[in-house]
Amino acid sequence: MKRLSVISSYIAIFICLLLAASCEIDNYEAPNATIQGAFFDHNGQPLLAEIGSEYLRMREVSWAKGDPDAFIGYRRISLMHDGTYHHNKQFAGEYLMFPDAGNFFPYWDAGSEVRDAEEAGVLVKISGVTTQNFTVTPYLTIEWVEKPFVTADNHVECVVRFTRNEKAGFDKPDVQFANMRIGRTIYPTRSRLAEFEPQQLTLTNDMEGTDIRLRTIIPVKWTGISYYVQIIMNCRAVPGNTSTNYPGIGAWNSTTIESVFVP
Repeated sequence: MKRLSVISSYIAIFICLLLAASCEIDNYEAPNATIQGAFFDHNGQPLLAEIGSEYLRMREVSWAKGDPDAFIGYRRISLMHDGTYHHNKQFAGEYLMFPDAGNFFPYWDAGSEVRDAEEAGVLVKISGVTTQNFTVTPYLTIEWVEKPFVTADNHVECVVRFTRNEKAGFDKPDVQFANMRIGRTIYPTRSRLAEFEPQQLTLTNDMEGTDIRLRTIIPVKWTGISYYVQIIMNCRAVPGNTSTNYPGIGAWNSTTIESVFVP
């Protein structure tokens, strides 16, 4: 029994030494660089996106530079509704950044040999505060014809019109659905009041350029407050044309977010 006790003591001492050796203070500097920027459409206007859409990917290439066997994963950064992004806890270094799987045509050019968003990405040296913008071509541009207003019977109504955009070398996808989002906060897709929203509207390509009227399915029941309204639409691949099954083909394009006061 005494021999077992001595052995147990040695084992305990060994474990303590092992733990002590592995508990060194982490003196690696915390990430203190900032990467920020914005997505713009082909007309130089901010890309309107659903808040939290992770359309930006990035991968650090300086961490294991020169090591062909090193695996370096990528991560995604979320966009705000106006297409801006901001991340202030970034390690300084060189990163490959690329728009991917968003509500826009593929980021690469159709005439090039590049067929992957990462290959078409931009190398960015991040230190201090670094700004990097991107230009993409959204599938759709949705404009207000009549911004949201309150009808005599207390419904919220609006009229919009969409344009199918095109990018050289890529076929246009088909339009799919339109939805009205109405909510109590500035981001109606997050605070949506589904009981007021009309049923999802099926779109066809021949509706392009025509006025599309949307109206709450029931009268709004809270008065003396503002509601926020956004119209969203998406696309789908053309049946029989697999080349139009682009990354992010089902992502929503949208209008600006507009408020309407219900007296």
